[in-house]
Amino acid sequence: MSRLPKLVEFFDACMNERGASIAFAAVQVAAWYTPATLSRLMGASQGQVRMVAAWGLGMIGDESYLRPLGHLLRDEVRSVRTAADEARRSILFRTQSPWHRRTAEEVEDFLAASELDKASELADQLIEETELRSDAYLLRAWIRFCSTKWEAAIADCKKTLFIDPFCYRACVALGQCFWHQNRNAAARECFYESTRLYPDFEPAHLALRMLQGPRSLA
Repeated sequence: MSRLPKLVEFFDACMNERGASIAFAAVQVAAWYTPATLSRLMGASQGQVRMVAAWGLGMIGDESYLRPLGHLLRDEVRSVRTAADEARRSILFRTQSPWHRRTAEEVEDFLAASELDKASELADQLIEETELRSDAYLLRAWIRFCSTKWEAAIADCKKTLFIDPFCYRACVALGQCFWHQNRNAAARECFYESTRLYPDFEPAHLALRMLQGPRSLA
């Protein structure tokens, strides 16, 4: 724990913009800590320690740390939950290859333009080339959802959750698919699971509230 104040110092400097960019902060964190050490610090009793450890891991950890960070998504301290969520997204983005990132952006552009066939074709290539990337399967799930291919979208959501059991967005997507199939009980369970994984994800709470009213969930 003797090095903990240094990690807090790096975090404070970065947040206060005292000449410490994210890139520079990552260099500092990597010079003082290993990902394994930061992972151990995430189990500390102090919320501040867990928060800065998650923050640091988001900069220097790889995909093997997505699950340890996932456990912090339901931490009792909100700042810890937020740091863990941001760290997981940072790792997923940072570990994408340039081709993966470029292709994913093209898929999203096609999806935004409602060119679903082109988006689906590229998403298939993305999954074939990247292998076991939860973000690739979730992206294709949304394409299939927009194409009203409920069973195919459900399969991709389940694959996403098999790879990353803490992907609360996949739980909501899965619930929406079930809702469109008039499987309200299954949809409700998915939305509840999303809130259990990450209590701060408002779309899951909104979906649960809307299930109590007229069928307007989409």
